Amino acid sequence: MTASFETSRKSKYVGPKRRTVEAYFKAEDKSEEKHEFFNGYIRKMAGATLNHNLLAQRVAKLIDNYIEEQELDFLVSTSDTKIRIEAENKVVYPDAVVICSKPIFYLNRKDTITNPLIVIEVLSHSTEDFDRVMKFDYYRTIPSFKEYVLVRQDRKMLSVYSKQADNTWLLRDFETSDALLEALHGCSLSLDRLYRGIEL
Repeated sequence: MTASFETSRKSKYVGPKRRTVEAYFKAEDKSEEKHEFFNGYIRKMAGATLNHNLLAQRVAKLIDNYIEEQELDFLVSTSDTKIRIEAENKVVYPDAVVICSKPIFYLNRKDTITNPLIVIEVLSHSTEDFDRVMKFDYYRTIPSFKEYVLVRQDRKMLSVYSKQADNTWLLRDFETSDALLEALHGCSLSLDRLYRGIEL
């Protein structure tokens, strides 16, 4: 989703004023819209396109089907689950997330986890640079985080960043073959199934 700083006369929730993470959660629980928390600042999430939503749902479904078929001890959630990034004092909404065997909830909140294994983001023109660089840097401070999947909307392509044994990250772009997820023991994501019926 697109995120941007906003100042609103109708709401004291968004704007340039810094807030605590506790105040963020209190306001977010009452909000009809989604917001992210960046070290005291609040970002309102803009609405997503149909293609964005379809791609996010499908990649989560394909991964979940693989986990079920292989009887793996992982969970898949969509964009309603928040991730708390403690080292950067941030709370973000991924487009989809694979969670380690047992979710670890932030302050016992059932909507916010701290142990993502794989994060999936669907790219848009307005967020691509942020998702590829800054947001990736934030996610990499999380010890459990092992793989980052970026889904293109303008072409049939997935970019997968995989954490290696020496703590470096390997980038692989998949355009002509199905994408492989190392963190899920070789899960194969079919690009044809993911992009079926979607106009690029």
